Amino acid sequence: MKILKKIVLIFYEKVFDRLFVLPLQISFFFNREIGRDYKFGYIQKLSLILKFRRTLKKVETLSEWIEHLEMAAEILKIPPSVKGDVIECGCYKGGSTINLSIVCSIVNRKLIVCDSFQGLPEPGEDEKVHYSVHKDHYDHYERGKFFASLEEVKNNIKQYGELDVCEFVVGFFEDTMKNLNREIVMGFLDIDLIQSLKPCLQGIWQNLQNECKIYVHEAKDLELVSLFFDQVWWQKTFRTAAPGFVGAGTGLPLRIRKGSELGYAVKK
Repeated sequence: MKILKKIVLIFYEKVFDRLFVLPLQISFFFNREIGRDYKFGYIQKLSLILKFRRTLKKVETLSEWIEHLEMAAEILKIPPSVKGDVIECGCYKGGSTINLSIVCSIVNRKLIVCDSFQGLPEPGEDEKVHYSVHKDHYDHYERGKFFASLEEVKNNIKQYGELDVCEFVVGFFEDTMKNLNREIVMGFLDIDLIQSLKPCLQGIWQNLQNECKIYVHEAKDLELVSLFFDQVWWQKTFRTAAPGFVGAGTGLPLRIRKGSELGYAVKK
């Protein structure tokens, strides 16, 4: 019985889960708003998906290509008249960076890549273990986890992405993000820790254009994303209401069973 259950689960994940992302791909193809201002048509969209899928086969990545496609669609919908660049905080080995760099090259925007390139900082005592209710899963964090060198990341991007559009900001976020002073149209944070989320928001939010999004790859971590609902912190930090977070607890519905790890906040 256990073997049969395992076979059914594997079939479910391999077949039905893949079929579920098909409508998302079709929407990407036929939504005219995506890429309209950049003359980005069906052939280019198909090529982009193939490149995204290739990246995950070539470079160890902690996020999925369908999550990258969600962010690519958002970038391709932003008209050129809205000035600003894309920022990524936490790049690991550069898998998501590769795919974002390809899209940034298409829309002629810079990709600011922020990472310590030393792995995670030392987590506080209350951050060494995070629990995801939806997954019933514990994540354990320690100093140096998710380490990848700047040289390795650059080599990966050079081989599979667009290195020319990338600007690298090296250091821990609490030191580097306070110096951010440029217009931003989208952010992607894969930062794991609340102590890393706070300085990233403090650096990015005030520079984020209105109606633009910050994506976070810890959507299922309710403790972390609860910061987006913390009225006291937002009023004290930005003198504005907390924006909330789309996908809190489950992530955006990009997979039929798993959901996703991706969610976002919109600046109004």
